[in-house]
Amino acid sequence: MRGAPLAVAALGAAAFGCAEPTEPAQCDGIVDVGCDGGLPGASRDDASGTWESSPWGGPHFSYAKYTTYRICHGLGRPPASVEVYAAFTASGGSIAKQIGSAAVVIPSCANQPGVTDRSVLVRNGGGQDFFARIVLRP
Repeated sequence: MRGAPLAVAALGAAAFGCAEPTEPAQCDGIVDVGCDGGLPGASRDDASGTWESSPWGGPHFSYAKYTTYRICHGLGRPPASVEVYAAFTASGGSIAKQIGSAAVVIPSCANQPGVTDRSVLVRNGGGQDFFARIVLRP
């Protein structure tokens, strides 16, 4: 009888592990967004210092599931806040702020910082493709 609780705990852990989706490594295949010439709608508000990848109405960039993006920005310093908004269309008809696996900020990859004065690594670790709008606040 002593081994029964351990067996139940092990079975529960194994069952939970099976339910987790498999995902490639977060630092593999990083996609550069805006690093070569900028995003078409990217802008910086000089009064607040806020940088955004696009206006509310888009066009928003393709934000594929299980993909990490290097978002180049014009803040000139590491952002204090990274916000990810996602929609099902590039024009952002119903855009909403994302949390959890759809909006993961990667702190570092291969011993290189993921958040710098020039770029930030953001990952869509969820199982859904979106169009994204990124807002960085100083």
